[in-house]
Amino acid sequence: MLELIPLMRRNSRDDLIVRGFVDRKIEIDIFFAGRRTAEVGPLEAQLKALMSIARKKAAAAGARPPDVEKIRLPVRVEGAWRRSRQIDDSGWETGSYHFVVARWSLLDKDGSTVSFGEPPVA
Repeated sequence: MLELIPLMRRNSRDDLIVRGFVDRKIEIDIFFAGRRTAEVGPLEAQLKALMSIARKKAAAAGARPPDVEKIRLPVRVEGAWRRSRQIDDSGWETGSYHFVVARWSLLDKDGSTVSFGEPPVA
């Protein structure tokens, strides 16, 4: 289980990269392959809708804009962890992990589980 937040971007390969959390506290990048663009549309729309609803509620209450890290969408995922390496300005190699999603499930507006993608290749 991951919790996704409505911070999204696309890279040069058209992968959708969403910010999310593992165990509610470890922040990671979650990759959805560009070849799955059509399948990832409902997920992207749901994240945008959550953000829009949170902004409208805050505006109606006269409150500050919502903290995007508190707007979370639980998603069950299957995929693989990948290590990413970078060289910093001083020449040190640093790294992080991100999750590449093969198949995912989430609840639709009616509360039914909807699944997308294909099982990971073993």
